[in-house]
Amino acid sequence: MHPRLASTCAGALTVVVLAACGGLQPEDPAQALRDGGAAMAKLKTVHANLKFTKGTVSFRGFTLVAAKTAVRLPADSDTTYTVRQKDVQLALEVIISGGNVYLHLPFSGYNELTGADAADIPDLAKLFDAKSGLPAVIPAGRAPKYVAVEQVDGVDSHKVEATYTTTQIHSMLPQLTSSGDVDAVIWIGGSDHLIRKAVLSGPFGDNGAASSVEVDLSGFDGAVTIATPAVS
Repeated sequence: MHPRLASTCAGALTVVVLAACGGLQPEDPAQALRDGGAAMAKLKTVHANLKFTKGTVSFRGFTLVAAKTAVRLPADSDTTYTVRQKDVQLALEVIISGGNVYLHLPFSGYNELTGADAADIPDLAKLFDAKSGLPAVIPAGRAPKYVAVEQVDGVDSHKVEATYTTTQIHSMLPQLTSSGDVDAVIWIGGSDHLIRKAVLSGPFGDNGAASSVEVDLSGFDGAVTIATPAVS
């Protein structure tokens, strides 16, 4: 058999075998991003874990290590930030409810923040805003590239790479200011198109340093209770 014909036959056989196995099939990466944005725009609640794996990102004198949040859209959230100050690691809880921001420091009660103090606090519900958050930004990524089919928490997902501008990143989270483009790797569920995971890498650390953050999403439209705390 001619080598070129043999190669063609082998490729066709691979496609047939994959189809027969019934597994998730690769698709156009731009379409995968559009489907992911559309699915995320319909969410009512979501849980997210953020982990900073490279570089230093600071707010209010603290270095962010990780964050765990429960979000009830459009604007309520209960977030625990793991932060570091010098050699001490602390947990700070921030509740945003009804447009009000409450901060719970270790060994103290809740305090309501207003004005510039409230504006300094990252509002993770903004990540899921239909007009400026993930649903709007994810489909607008440049040079989308399909990487692979991978499982995230047991869900077959499309793994896609894309590049985003500083303006796009800033619109999702104003405290995340980048001095250049940000590269993203995004895992999009094959059956429901919900984004399961994203890794962002770019110069968004302190003073424009190279940084990386991993975002893991779960609990889509699950039960989320966010109670307005009593202020001390």
